[in-house]
Amino acid sequence: MFGLFRRKQKEVQPPAPQQKKIKVLPIGTVTHFYNKIQVAIIDIENDHISLGDILFIKGPKTRFRQRVKSIEYNHQKISKAPEGYQIGLQVGARAFAGDKIFKELN
Repeated sequence: MFGLFRRKQKEVQPPAPQQKKIKVLPIGTVTHFYNKIQVAIIDIENDHISLGDILFIKGPKTRFRQRVKSIEYNHQKISKAPEGYQIGLQVGARAFAGDKIFKELN
């Protein structure tokens, strides 16, 4: 009779995969977002942004990362935007004024 009821073995969860630490550098802030054309206006307050950089956009409602494919300054395409520039950056998701922009470091 005692052999009919077996204890249920405790299921062991596999360990969660470790996520690598990504170093980021604060670059600037989103000042405006144009929804129809998916462009964020960014004030660059530190360092620079170049084509091919990976940016991390973070705010209260926002959290995504993307590679820089297009930068515009005064409606002209440029390949590098230094500190002090206010640029237009095409983004793949909604951004909000006040969101912080970080650049991933290798």
